[in-house]
Parts: sequence; structure tokens; C-alpha cells
Amino acid sequence: MPSHHAILAFFKDADDELHCSPLLAGIPAVVRIMAGNSLAMTLENLKRTGIEPRLAILTGRLYPEERPAMVAVVREYFPAAEFLLVTASADPFPSLQPLAVDRVRHLVINPFPSPDGSGEEPRSRFLTAVTKLVEGRPWEIGDYVEAGTPVHEFFISSSDQKEELIAMVERSIEGNIPRVDLLRQKGALLADEMLENALYGAPRGEDGAKLYRKGEERVIRPDENIVFRFAFDGETVAMEVSDGWGSLSPELVIEHLARKQENGRFLDDAGGRGLFIIWRFLDHFHVSITPGRQTVIGGQIKGISPLNPESPKGFHISTCP
Repeated sequence: MPSHHAILAFFKDADDELHCSPLLAGIPAVVRIMAGNSLAMTLENLKRTGIEPRLAILTGRLYPEERPAMVAVVREYFPAAEFLLVTASADPFPSLQPLAVDRVRHLVINPFPSPDGSGEEPRSRFLTAVTKLVEGRPWEIGDYVEAGTPVHEFFISSSDQKEELIAMVERSIEGNIPRVDLLRQKGALLADEMLENALYGAPRGEDGAKLYRKGEERVIRPDENIVFRFAFDGETVAMEVSDGWGSLSPELVIEHLARKQENGRFLDDAGGRGLFIIWRFLDHFHVSITPGRQTVIGGQIKGISPLNPESPKGFHISTCP
């Protein structure tokens, strides 16, 4: 891997590094750094070598509680680096407010392999995330389902299409056992929230005010370019919706999630209630923003998930030129 693609990985101490070693195994060009008193000197020496890392990995045992200024310090030396926070589901979930302030746009939970092999899929998603961040590529719906799974795509011309699209998602999830029934219910809920967000949350005037009331019947202008996609491979449901507004920013998305996390409830206001619900119900959540042109919101849910359904999940929030 070229030196400018090197990855920095920061740890609280030797135990933290040992805990993360299986996670980083096999990833090339990882520079491991202890975040001790000599951190500034270490970063200065690295910068002198000409290294320009695209990615810095932080552990939840280090940031934000242990070293709240960690991101600011690293960014002084490497302003172009993206930050990925990694935390185990057994550890306390980090407060999102510091992440919003520090513009940490990527959070992965529970990617650590376990002796029985149950952690291999989360680790695989972690490795995919690392590759995408190093290469500057956003997540796509095909990243979640088995290769060859058909992706159904629908261009939205009227708000009247919403209920039929939700019904199509439900019909695609076949099976009558309880976990499939639950997956079908979640799929319908998430399709509803994604479509509502594109139809009524994304359209904004120059002053930032919403242009349409929730539930209002309306014809979609061609330049709104609202597209809904979904796929089901027998175990995983993947969905995403894109719109032509591009009215979100990464900072606003994380701020919405952070504010709802602190309040602990789904507030029905102008501050991202739908985004919060989508984030909490998906196993994996991504947002890709081309400012002023397009927003893509999507992710996956599984019939059997390694994550606690009641716990907050990770996210990937990317910008495209």
C-alpha cells in the first residue's frame, strides 16, 4: 500500500492494542501508535517521513472519554485524514456529541472476531469499511447482500407510490417463522421512514425551512430525482433512498443523532426524527452526501443480527465531490 494510503491506529495502552490485534490482522500499512505523553512527538516524526494517511482508527477505550482532544491533536498533523471509531458492544456506547464536534463520521461497533467465529461477519464489514475509506468510495446497496442478488429500483413520481413500495418490500421477505415476520415488520417500518425522509424531510427552501408537510399528497418534480432501492438475499434486507436535494451535511446528520441520543426518545420535530429511527433500527447505516446535489441514505437489517436490537448502531457518513 502506498505511504499516502497508510493507516494510523491509536490505542490507549498495550492491553487495548492486544484487544484490537485480531481486528487489524492482515491489513497492510497499519502504523500502530500508543496515545501516551509522547504522542505529539510521534506524530511530528511521522509527518517528517512524508506520510499522508487517509484514515486514522481510534478505539472506544481511548476516545472520547479517555482522550477527548485526541482527534484535534491528530488533525493538526494530518488534516486530510478521515477518522473511524471502533468499539466493542460490551464497552459503553460513546457519547455522540464529541463526535459531532470533532467531525468523526464513521463508527463501527462489535467488529471483533470471537473464538467461535461469530464475529467474522462484523469484522468483514469492518474490513470493507477500511477499504472504502482508504479508497474514498461510499457504501452501496450491493455491499450488503450476496453477489448476484437482484436490486429493485424505483423512480418516484408521486407520493402515492409510497404505500405500494412498502408492500413490495414486505412481499419480497418470504417466510412465516417469527424472525422472518419480525424482519418483514422492520423492513416495512424502515422503508416508510426512508421514503418519508426523501418526500418531506429533504426538500428545503433557501432558508432551510421544509417545503412540504408530512403526509401531504404531491407530485415529485423530475429534478428531485427520488429513487428507492431494495434487495433481499434470503437473510439480509438492504434498502436505500436517494434524492436530488443534497440538503444534509455530515455534521448535521451526526448532530441529529447526538441530540436524539441525549434526549433518549423519538422527538417529532424538525431535527431528524426519521434519521434517528432509521439509524436505530438498521444493523448498518450509511449516508452519502453530494452537497446541493444528492443525498443517499441506506443500510441493512438481518434476520439474525449479532447486535443487540435495542442498542445504538454504528454509521458511515461520507461526502462526495
